[in-house]
Amino acid sequence: MKLFSNFDTQIKTKCIEENVQEYGEEKVVCLSRSGLFFFVKVVWPLIGFVLLDLALIFFFYYVFDYTYLRLIILIVLLVSSPFIFHLVWNYIDYKMDFVLVNPESLIEYNQTGIFVKKVITINEKSLKSVTVERNGFLYSIFDNWDLVFFSEWDETHGDVTLRYVFHPEKKKIQIEKIMSKN
Repeated sequence: MKLFSNFDTQIKTKCIEENVQEYGEEKVVCLSRSGLFFFVKVVWPLIGFVLLDLALIFFFYYVFDYTYLRLIILIVLLVSSPFIFHLVWNYIDYKMDFVLVNPESLIEYNQTGIFVKKVITINEKSLKSVTVERNGFLYSIFDNWDLVFFSEWDETHGDVTLRYVFHPEKKKIQIEKIMSKN
């Protein structure tokens, strides 16, 4: 679904298809955030949000009369609406942020909300190294780490970091094989 010129929910599929047609399936890797990101940044906060809202509604229901219940629900929802927007933002990050690697370049797509999309392309000659950053207990348990792509520094782009990558060591080896074939 394409809402605006810079918010296309099918961009990931389109980019993968274009790159596979040009380079072949074995020479294209698409890196996305893992399910741990979705669970930690969207699901758990949503469960906590719903439980807190229900607790507030029941608390105010017993403190005030039943006639005020609609007003109480409306106030609770209005006060918590910024939190809902933050969850939607995280969901957009989960679904639409990705890094596409082909033999000639590394392309990062970063959708920030509905109105802003940032695309960074680093050619393979500028890419110096790919490293896996390990930090955090939760990352360690679920084998999720950050992949950092170091490039030669210039004013248009620098390093690219993709957080919450599942099995990053395997992805790093795939990327190095693709980049070394060129």
